[in-house]
Amino acid sequence: MGLLEGKKALITGVANDRSIAYGIAKSFRREGAELAFTCAGEKLRKRVEEIAKELGSDVVVK
Repeated sequence: MGLLEGKKALITGVANDRSIAYGIAKSFRREGAELAFTCAGEKLRKRVEEIAKELGSDVVVK
């Protein structure tokens, strides 16, 4: 059981797989958190959706 099992996290600021927010999201997921993501605009939405899917989430909000 991870430290964040049963917890939910809203991840902001993910631009790509080299961003600090990506590393945080990956760590949260590894510890059992359910993730949701925000994106800064429609230009980044597709990229953020791909990252969300990779980390087991289908929740991306603007």
